[in-house]
Amino acid sequence: MLRIIAFQACRHGTGCSHLVANLAVLLMQAGYRIGLLDTDPMGGGLRTLFNLENPPTVNIPHYWWLKANPDNPQQLQSQTYPYSTTPPSQAGIYLPLETNPGEISQQLAHLQTDYGVDTPSDALTHLSQAFKLDYLLLDTQPTLDDENLLSLALADTMVVLLQLDNYDFQRIAVLLGIIQKLEIQTTWLIPSQVLPMIDLEAITTKLTQTYQLPIGAILPLSEEMVGLASGGLFCLHYPQHDLTKVMMGLAQRLSPAKSIAPTEGPPRQQRRGQVLMGVLDLPPLHRQILTTVIRQGSVSTADLIQQGFENSSTLLTTLGDLQDQGWLTQDADTQAWRYRATPTDKFES
Repeated sequence: MLRIIAFQACRHGTGCSHLVANLAVLLMQAGYRIGLLDTDPMGGGLRTLFNLENPPTVNIPHYWWLKANPDNPQQLQSQTYPYSTTPPSQAGIYLPLETNPGEISQQLAHLQTDYGVDTPSDALTHLSQAFKLDYLLLDTQPTLDDENLLSLALADTMVVLLQLDNYDFQRIAVLLGIIQKLEIQTTWLIPSQVLPMIDLEAITTKLTQTYQLPIGAILPLSEEMVGLASGGLFCLHYPQHDLTKVMMGLAQRLSPAKSIAPTEGPPRQQRRGQVLMGVLDLPPLHRQILTTVIRQGSVSTADLIQQGFENSSTLLTTLGDLQDQGWLTQDADTQAWRYRATPTDKFES
């Protein structure tokens, strides 16, 4: 079953893209097939780490397939293929060939066109089945805008990077509140760039007691990582380094057998999968209103109008649609709109 893991940092510069890229390689080395989506609207972060350059522009959409390189262990082999071809059979890493990776909805729209399917959810399903993906890793941005909330909504596992300072402690409290509303199945905290003199046991105790979440790993500040200067993949250049061993431990924790705890009732993965399809296929205005309500927690119709949404007639129609479909509920006393975290029968049937 496909695992969708979103990686979120509280700020830029914490090493989120580096962690995503290295985990993709470590999981590939363990025999898994990995998909990568970069949601940086500026583009290029993951491509730089994998040392990829766009080939000449062609009319047919292509993707990269990355695998181990026996001739140069410090760099992966890369090959471009059109989507119409049969994907390679061996373990590897899928990365869409996009000049500007941009927003998650834009990438899914491109895949929808490439595969000739009707909806974004059809495109994601087709992609995961065609490539027989075991994991889809989402390198998200440290924002809480509509596009990033969509990325979080797709995930069944969240990996949250933070630095040990007051700024990140304040930001993470807001982020974890939203993650809780989305009922993401598993969340790991990852302190990053931790100085060597810090007591790791004290960090673990403080964070777990404060946020009631497990620590997936503690990433030490590494001079070798800084010296590599995004010139390659750390785990390939330093396979025996302590930082690589820490990331290997995190990769093992993210495997299905170790990261999913037993739950009561129907499997959470099944319910979230059904909700996922609905999120992807919502019209843009519906999705924008839904993510606004999720972000703010509780919002009135008047507040939505003040925030620049459509005229009152269109807004009321859209809110009614979201309520009928089970996404929103309206408080009987305050008339404020809230996200309905538990799916209705529409999604559980």
